[in-house]
Amino acid sequence: MQTRDRVALVTGASSGIGEAAARSLAKRGFRVVVAARRGELLESVAKDLTQQGCDALPVVCDLADEDATSALVRSAMDAFGRIDVLVNNAGYSPGGAIEHFSRSALRHIFDVNLLGALQLSGEVAPIMREQRSGRIINVGSLGGSVAAPLAVPYNATKAGLDIATRGLRFELAPWGISVSLVVPGFIDTAVFENARDGAVDLRNDPDNPYRQLFFDLDDYAMKSLENALPPAAIGELIARVATSRRPRLRYYAPLSAHLQSRFMGLIPEAWANAILMRVYKIPRR
Repeated sequence: MQTRDRVALVTGASSGIGEAAARSLAKRGFRVVVAARRGELLESVAKDLTQQGCDALPVVCDLADEDATSALVRSAMDAFGRIDVLVNNAGYSPGGAIEHFSRSALRHIFDVNLLGALQLSGEVAPIMREQRSGRIINVGSLGGSVAAPLAVPYNATKAGLDIATRGLRFELAPWGISVSLVVPGFIDTAVFENARDGAVDLRNDPDNPYRQLFFDLDDYAMKSLENALPPAAIGELIARVATSRRPRLRYYAPLSAHLQSRFMGLIPEAWANAILMRVYKIPRR
């Protein structure tokens, strides 16, 4: 099938990696369904893509809502009649220690980051099975394999997405549906700034026992962002996965993210813990 006849559905497409992925797929001739919660930004992205000659459909959608998630797939099918590529990119990372999250707050993080992606994968599976082809591309995180404090719920969702990708790859292979995980390292997006803004009260609270850890992790993140990749680099990688003849299970960007993940997985656990304790400036007791 020619690329111009194929349809890609991208979540979290109003900014950052999702927007970059939509733009890269559009450049390759895909018709694109862009989905996100922020309607004004989403409309702007879709308008720009349309002006560049792409058939783009914006759909405002909250992936924490089961009905809205199903409606997203129906909107894509009503508009284009097929879905060839699903990019599960939507997600957010609120900063805080585990004691700062209520059960409902934890559930919302899982709904957006993991359960929404799994539901969408289940919704498009029969469509792709009937087409006898399809691609599901999940956007993971280095945090899914390298533990970090003050991001436990987010990292847990990304670890879940990792193992789900591996299982779905087996589950859907008989119908020519490939499933891949893209694992970005530090990317220059608003995710860290949003996490800091969302936890400003915790940073300003002198009675917060994790206050210094917040500041130390802020310093670590800012130094890491000095060498961060732009979202466009991940968008191009996602487009390459979408058009690859034999897509692999896992892709890292940059290469240092792969090396870090492999290294931490190969060395003894005690060594890995000691390294991370030093990186995060966790005091020993």
